[in-house]
Amino acid sequence: MARFFANTVKSVHSPPTVVVFGTQEQYGWCQQLSEEGYNVYQIQYPGHDVAKELGDVQKKLSSDWALVTYGLQSGDLAPLSTTVPHNLKACIHFCPAVENAEELLFRYSDNHHVPLLVHLSHKQEALHGALTLASDPATYGYTLSTSSYEPIVVHSYPAVQPVPPFPFLMKPPALVSAGEKSTADPYVRSATGLSYTRTLELLRRHLGPHYNLEKLWEMHTYYEFAERSSSKTMATMVAVPYVNHVATMTGGVGFEELSRFYKYHFVRENVTPPDTELITVSRTVGADRIIDEMIFKCTHTTEIDYFIPGVKPTGKKLEIAVVGVVAFRGDKLTFEHLYWDQASALVQLGLLEAKGLPIAGLETARKVIDPFGLPSNTLMEKWKESEGLSID
Repeated sequence: MARFFANTVKSVHSPPTVVVFGTQEQYGWCQQLSEEGYNVYQIQYPGHDVAKELGDVQKKLSSDWALVTYGLQSGDLAPLSTTVPHNLKACIHFCPAVENAEELLFRYSDNHHVPLLVHLSHKQEALHGALTLASDPATYGYTLSTSSYEPIVVHSYPAVQPVPPFPFLMKPPALVSAGEKSTADPYVRSATGLSYTRTLELLRRHLGPHYNLEKLWEMHTYYEFAERSSSKTMATMVAVPYVNHVATMTGGVGFEELSRFYKYHFVRENVTPPDTELITVSRTVGADRIIDEMIFKCTHTTEIDYFIPGVKPTGKKLEIAVVGVVAFRGDKLTFEHLYWDQASALVQLGLLEAKGLPIAGLETARKVIDPFGLPSNTLMEKWKESEGLSID
């Protein structure tokens, strides 16, 4: 009997459904999806009667649903190849153990493909090649409209094994505890993170739920900088969030540590200079994250714990480029990564001499704002050697 994981996002009142083929031990990925706003049925896989289990679950589904499998074996989706339910909106497979790409390609009664996303190990070259050929629109038998997305998408990930499917080699973020060290290989972490975001992108597109990530992010920053409330800031985040200011490794991991960081080292009025400005240069919004490119400006009149820790106020002007990666799980923030050029900050505050080093001060931020207004390659002494040479 399939195991059920109910949607946990309170703002989602009519959650779509995801059916997952996975081992009992890997229930965490079902829990992860339930925290994204989905009702999830987990079918024990491999199982003795997968077709019957799937049929029983389908009878319960009156709304749209998607199928996610891990290590799918040949023949186990044969019932779908003859009768494709109209409310099956997407199929996503991680490292399917099939040789014939046709086993993954389903069509509705109008001959259009069920949207398909396949995540493969780099070692699954034959299947990758067959799926790439199948994704050629010339083979579809119908014409895609200009507003349509490609129905067949395949991604291959380097240095990961197909067995077990690579996401099974690390713990789902929803189950990670504060202070827990990951033993996963960097390539596994990379493949798992990329494939998860790509999976969410397809699920959001065809099933929803849709979250206004910009509004959620702006609410979070309002509580940080306008109300200066650590409790309200933390209420916008998942149960085990983290923040990492990469240059200084400040922030916190887990609810307690991050609450402490916000309350005593971030939102207090005597931490951030009163003339601080954040100017957005660009913003990219994806399925589960926002990438903000910003200019941070202030006068260094306070000791900024999270930014220039341990440095007493210098009274100098400061202007640096910052990139923030803000990720969400459902309608809550799960982590923030902030990157900036610490060398540029130290130069501007008079704490580091730029002469003789490949670093710059204020110019780094100014060139982000006005890329055509400031020259490139001023730190490259060899730049002048190529002047006047042919570029053909």
